[in-house]
Amino acid sequence: MKQIIRLFIISLAFLSISLQAGTTLPKLAKKHKGKSLAIVSISANNYNDSLQGWNDSNTDELMRNQLNDMLNYSEALLAKDWKVINAKTFIGKAEFQKLAGEQREVGLPNIDGKALPLFSKNRKELVKARITKDKAKQLIEVTGADFIMVIYSEWAVKTGSFVPTSKALSKNVVSVINSDGKQVYNKRSDKVGDIALGALGNVVVDKDTIGQWVVSYKLAIDALAIGKK
Repeated sequence: MKQIIRLFIISLAFLSISLQAGTTLPKLAKKHKGKSLAIVSISANNYNDSLQGWNDSNTDELMRNQLNDMLNYSEALLAKDWKVINAKTFIGKAEFQKLAGEQREVGLPNIDGKALPLFSKNRKELVKARITKDKAKQLIEVTGADFIMVIYSEWAVKTGSFVPTSKALSKNVVSVINSDGKQVYNKRSDKVGDIALGALGNVVVDKDTIGQWVVSYKLAIDALAIGKK
């Protein structure tokens, strides 16, 4: 009898995983039509220190402007299917800022002098766009949203095998978490920019090139928004 119960529990676990794996953003939005969603975290990271000039770009207005653009684009895109609660309405709240987790050398949006911080407790959570159940529930309460979204974008370089030109590559992970703190959606989409920035991986992040990573990010979020990768 105990063996049967154990097998039943395992089957339910696999069913839950498979249901989540088959979920798309359009399906999730349709299922929860009229519900609100807030992007509480969006960040960009330098994959394996592969990008030259990252530190210079990440310490000035250049990086902040790009992350603000990514945030604004994502909120406008999601507003087609969700009631989006914009980050500008809660970023300045002390109770929101105090929930910040371990901060790393990543690009973050900045609105009126306030950063949209990371809420992950370690790198493992960061790269999977995950946060703890308790913190998710607190963020739900602070933002007033029915669902929250966490977006992680890892920036790298894609070099062709036949013609060794290099393009901007972003590896993007998006998670949606409900009011119970449960992750109900988690998908990854990798995209490249549309212009060659160099060859053999020799690419610099600067004012002339940084927009290509934003292009690749937008291609990825567009794909996820219509249910593709």
